[in-house]
Amino acid sequence: MHQSRRNVWPPPPPPPESEQERLARIDAEREAKRISNAIDEQIAVEREQRRRPSNAKVLLLGQAEAGKSSVLKNLQLYFAPKAFQAEAEAWRPVIHLNLVRSVNFVLGLLELRHNDGGTSPVLSGSLRRLSFSLAPLRQVEESLSSRIAGARSIEEQSEAERYNPAKASEISVRSGVGWTAFLRFRRGSVDSGRAASEKSEEMQIRRILSACATDIAALWASEDVQQGLRDRDIILQEQSGFFLDEVQRICQESYTPTPNDILRARVHTVGPEEHVIHMESGTETMRTWTVYDVGGSTSQRAAWAQFFDDVHVIIFLAPISAFNETLAENHTVNRLADSLKLWRTICSNKLLVNVEFILFLNKVDILTRKIQSGIRFAEHVTSFRDKPNEPKEVIKYLSDAFATINQTYSPRKRKMHRHVTCAIDTKATSIVINDIREVILLRALAATSIL
Repeated sequence: MHQSRRNVWPPPPPPPESEQERLARIDAEREAKRISNAIDEQIAVEREQRRRPSNAKVLLLGQAEAGKSSVLKNLQLYFAPKAFQAEAEAWRPVIHLNLVRSVNFVLGLLELRHNDGGTSPVLSGSLRRLSFSLAPLRQVEESLSSRIAGARSIEEQSEAERYNPAKASEISVRSGVGWTAFLRFRRGSVDSGRAASEKSEEMQIRRILSACATDIAALWASEDVQQGLRDRDIILQEQSGFFLDEVQRICQESYTPTPNDILRARVHTVGPEEHVIHMESGTETMRTWTVYDVGGSTSQRAAWAQFFDDVHVIIFLAPISAFNETLAENHTVNRLADSLKLWRTICSNKLLVNVEFILFLNKVDILTRKIQSGIRFAEHVTSFRDKPNEPKEVIKYLSDAFATINQTYSPRKRKMHRHVTCAIDTKATSIVINDIREVILLRALAATSIL
C-alpha cells in the first residue's frame, strides 16, 4: 500500500527560506522567549508576594483606659514621625476640648459644693467672678464636641452626668465616623466653603481660650478648688486628657500640639479601628504595619475575636495603677482583677496559640505616686499580705502574677515579653518599642514560613 507523504518519518526538510525570512523567524523566536521569561518572572514575583505579606499585623488589647491609644501613638511617632507631626494641628481641637472639659468639671464641682452645703457653701468673691468669666467655656465645649463627634454624641448624657463630680467627662465617637469627619477638612477633602467656616469657628475658639487663660490658671491655683478635689478624693492629674498644668502655653492663639501633648490627648473611640503605619526609615522586610486598636469596655470585648485569626502579635496593656479603682461600667468590679481575668482569657484562647504576646504593665508612674502617697496595696489586693508597700515590690508581685497566668493557662509553652511602662513617656517607651520591634518582625516573618 502506498503510504501518504504526510506519514513519512522523518519528515522532509522545510523548503529553503530566504535570508529575510530567516531573520524574521529568529526575531519572532527571540520575542516569544522574552514574553515567556517575563511571564515566568511575574509568576515568581506573585508567588513571593503571597509568601511574604506586605505588613506585620499587631493587635492592641486591654480594658478601657489601659493606654492602648497612647501605645498606638507611640508606634506612629517612632516609625513615622513625619506623618505623625503632619497631623499635629488636627489634634489641637481635641486638646482644647480636653482642657475645657476639665475647667467645666471644676466649675460644676464648685456649683455642687454650693448647692449641697459642702465645706464651702458660699463661694468667695474671686471664685464667683471666675465662674462668671469662664461661663462661655460651656458653649466652647459644645462647639468642639460637635466638631469632633458630629452633630450629636453617640452617648447621650444628661447635664448632671456631663458635669459629674466624680470624674471629668470625655467625648465618645464611633470609629470611622465622627473621628474621620473631624479630620476631613485638615486633609482637604471638604469643600472650600465649609473648610473656611470651620477655620473661622476654630479661630474664634482660640481667641476665647486665649482671653480666658489667666482666669483658667487662677481657677486651678485656687486653694478652695484644690480642697474641694481632695475632699472628694479626686486627682484630676491622673485622669486622661489633663492639661490644666499647661494652660498658658495651650491657650496661646499660635499653639501647635507637641508630640507629648498628642500622647496625652484623649478621645474615647467606640468600636475597632485599623491604623496603617508606613515605615519612614529602617531596612526591615515589612515596610508597613497594621495596628488594630479595639475598644476595651465590657460591651466591646465580644468584637475582639474577629481579629484573632491573622494577627501576628498581641500587645496586652494592663494598667497596674488601677488596683484601687473599679470599672466605669460596673463599680462592683475591681479594675486590676478585671485585667488579670482578661489576661487569663487571652492566654487560654486556642485561636491565639501561635501568636506572640507582649505584656505592658502600664501606668507605672501613677502606681508609684499612689504607693508613695501612702495608699496600701495590700488593702486592695489581700494576697499581697505583709510584703513591703513599695513600688518595686508591688511591680514584681504583679509581674509574677501575670507570668504565672501565662504559664498556667496557655495551651502551649509561650515566651512572654514583659515591659513596665508609662505610655505617655515618649523617651522610655521608644526604648521599649525598639526592643519589641524585632519580636514583632520575627513573628510576622515566621508566620509566612520565610524563617
